Amino acid sequence: MVAASSPPLLPPWEADLRPEQLARIEEATEQIGRELFARFRADRARIWQRRWWDDRIMAWAMRDERLKVELFRFVDVLPMLRSNEEVAGHLLEYLDRVPDALPWWLRGLLRASRNTRVTRALLARAARLASSDFARRFIAGSTTEQVLRSARRARRQKQAFTLDILGEAVISEAEAEAYFRAYVDLIENVAPTVNQWPTVEQLDQDVLGALPRFNLSIKLSALDCHFDAIDPEGVMQRAGERFRQLLRIAKEHQAFINVDMESFDKKDLTLHIFKTILMEDEFRETADVGIVIQCYLKSALHDLHELALWARERGTPVWVRIVKGAYWDYETVHARAEHWPIPVFQQKWQSDATFERATRYVMQHIEYLRPALASHNIRSIAHGLATAQVLDLPASGFEIQMLYGMADVEKRALAERGYRVRVYMPYGELIPGMAYLVRRLLENTSNDSFLRAGLYEQTPVELLLRDPLQVGKQDGNRSRSRRASPAPRG
Repeated sequence: MVAASSPPLLPPWEADLRPEQLARIEEATEQIGRELFARFRADRARIWQRRWWDDRIMAWAMRDERLKVELFRFVDVLPMLRSNEEVAGHLLEYLDRVPDALPWWLRGLLRASRNTRVTRALLARAARLASSDFARRFIAGSTTEQVLRSARRARRQKQAFTLDILGEAVISEAEAEAYFRAYVDLIENVAPTVNQWPTVEQLDQDVLGALPRFNLSIKLSALDCHFDAIDPEGVMQRAGERFRQLLRIAKEHQAFINVDMESFDKKDLTLHIFKTILMEDEFRETADVGIVIQCYLKSALHDLHELALWARERGTPVWVRIVKGAYWDYETVHARAEHWPIPVFQQKWQSDATFERATRYVMQHIEYLRPALASHNIRSIAHGLATAQVLDLPASGFEIQMLYGMADVEKRALAERGYRVRVYMPYGELIPGMAYLVRRLLENTSNDSFLRAGLYEQTPVELLLRDPLQVGKQDGNRSRSRRASPAPRG
């Protein structure tokens, strides 16, 4: 318990670093960001490399927003299509909606493919192969052997990993039990192998000692088919007991458990179960555990402060994976459809600024919350490295997390600088992973995407490294200027 004399833990919206510290962080952020960009662009893919062609195809496909939407619709529906006729028919139907977005030679090939059953079968086969091949860029494997190879390859590059079993909604008790057994099997069958691998001190040690080599990301909602805030006691009984069992098995096999976040409606219940169980006597000293805070949520800083207060009372720190968030479209559309307040920020700079404020808050309170910065945005990463530098936090005191199949140059550059980089590795079959794949594609190719701006559109470095608060002020000034301007005459 916290002593009565303990100083108050001020919330992040009331207390920040001193102005001179913030100025030093901003100066270091720009310097580190430029160094990373120089390395990033020097290590760009060459024309004879596979990733060069992947990047070019991605850039072409995503240049037209209408074409992007139709391709994503096809990728999303593909797992449900059984026959060649269905695959070819859907692809042609979607692409027919945007004929002017396709080059002349592709329009000709598509016209020719309509003529016979053989040509439609060839088109369907090509579409399946291309989609499966592209999915492998973002999914680490469909078997334990494949994902172990991916994890071993990452460790050879001085990159750690966390596994995530693909899948979305659990709609039956049998599915919930299957997910639970899959989590258990991964820990029991993979952790012993990983634990025998040679030590990589950069990955396996931090300021407090040894870190588990096997790291698993789980969804609490996958442990209960009725994961709903309307029945918190029932969810605690069902999902909570499975979570307890996973924590016990993880401790036995020296494994780390990270609890993922999903949609906004599951957030509070996920936090409640996490806090309640880890405050129990059996798990109160468990340190190899973490949870996610999504910074595109307006409630992010409040949730982070409540988590810090809880961790201080608990007496044992937990890891916090700070992310921007991957359900923006769903949260916005769903809230508008239901006439609810929209829970996510509507401007990118707001999410970026919250991410940076959360980073500073966690690094100020590492005795309670251990920082894991999950982003591909060089500005966000450079700000985290600069904050650690100003606060004299060693490189082993935090880690940087990135998605499998994305920003490989950034991963290498950060690992070479001595930072612990952890790769988030989705694992499983393509069909349940298709929703995940579509989210990654949307994230990778949105108009506000850092990767798109930096790689495909060659946005100047100084613009990509701007302080998000300054971006917000400039946007606000432009909006006020437009409102003050006289209306144009017809």
